[in-house]
Amino acid sequence: MTSCKHSVAPLRPLAVVTLLLSGVLAVPGIATAQASPSLSGTWQLSCAGRGGRVRQVRLQIEQSGTKLGGSFSGPRRSGKLSGTVRGNQVSLQMGADGKSVTLTGTTGSNSMTVHGPRGNSCSASRQ
Repeated sequence: MTSCKHSVAPLRPLAVVTLLLSGVLAVPGIATAQASPSLSGTWQLSCAGRGGRVRQVRLQIEQSGTKLGGSFSGPRRSGKLSGTVRGNQVSLQMGADGKSVTLTGTTGSNSMTVHGPRGNSCSASRQ
């Protein structure tokens, strides 16, 4: 049996970083960041309420990086909206008249599926 003796030069730190960023060198357990969609604009939110009634709420969302702001208006309340988006994960806090609710879920560029604290499901579409 013959042995092959080749020398392999060690990778320099800059080369390793370049390979990681280019996706050539994969490291298990390290996930790449998923870009967040832009949610700025007008949205129509539909939530199933008591007795099967569907409530419609209009959202006006302003996005700056991962932070969301804006307002909401519905048949019974209007108020301020805040929240965050990271990748496709979204969290919205809506408050008015000393009451607030947090909705969490997932989003794409033109749709959202979120759930309230009681497990009720809501969907939203960009207008």
